[in-house]
Amino acid sequence: MLSVLTAALWGSLPIALRPVVEKVDPITVTWTRYLVATAGLGGFLYWQGHLPGRAQFADRRWLFLLLALLGFAGNNFGFLYGLRMTSPSTVQIVIQIAPILVIFGAVRWFGEHFGRQQWIGVGILPVGMLIFFHRQLSGFSESFGLGILVLLGSAVLWAGYALAQKKLLRDMNSISIMWIIYAAGSVLMLPAATPISLSVLDATRWWFLLACCLNSLVSYAFFSEALAVWPASRVSAVVATTPLFTVAFTRLAAWLWPAYIAPEPLDPLTLSGAGIVVIGCVLMALRK
Repeated sequence: MLSVLTAALWGSLPIALRPVVEKVDPITVTWTRYLVATAGLGGFLYWQGHLPGRAQFADRRWLFLLLALLGFAGNNFGFLYGLRMTSPSTVQIVIQIAPILVIFGAVRWFGEHFGRQQWIGVGILPVGMLIFFHRQLSGFSESFGLGILVLLGSAVLWAGYALAQKKLLRDMNSISIMWIIYAAGSVLMLPAATPISLSVLDATRWWFLLACCLNSLVSYAFFSEALAVWPASRVSAVVATTPLFTVAFTRLAAWLWPAYIAPEPLDPLTLSGAGIVVIGCVLMALRK
């Protein structure tokens, strides 16, 4: 259930973000999400008596924390800019490149095994993507192509964040790492953020922004707890279904809020492509 909730929350995130980034710049949106997450996680760590101290930055951990911060923040910016130029379902399909890069990095730097089943998954993934994007390939636009490139860069940055966090998890817990990233990110982005621009949001977009902030806070808590009670490979396999949640939620949101969410044209071939992408990700995640 925790894994399914994580996939559902991550699947709904680009849908809620899209109406917000139409009115507010990505830096301000990201800063707002980081600020809410910093307060929420900080309050939880303080209540637990586990707020990170100076010892957390010993033994060059600060370097990996910096790499994690740059990768995580860069991914957030790329995610939002790519979302502006494409669509929620497109974002979730392209971002599936990130787990592949994480697996390759884990094999290269952490000595993890990469078997035949994982290679089959890698081979299936681009096939699913080509089928999913068959409409866009026939009427390719410069804006859409640039959005895809931005999303690919975002996937690379997320992989860098994940690998840096994997290194840090040997000495720190995941909540402390995320709190440091959110706190440092909110401070560093403050000079470039324009909180006054949030005043242009109407009531509905304010609710969308609040949902995004709570999503950032709660989804990673579910994800961490799922990893604590279930094998990581099974959690990853369930989370790989995130694009399917995005496809379903987009249709629902377009029906509920037609003035804010545009319906995406999804024919049987497009849905088949999304399913193939998910199958490829599951094959990579499930190990012997």
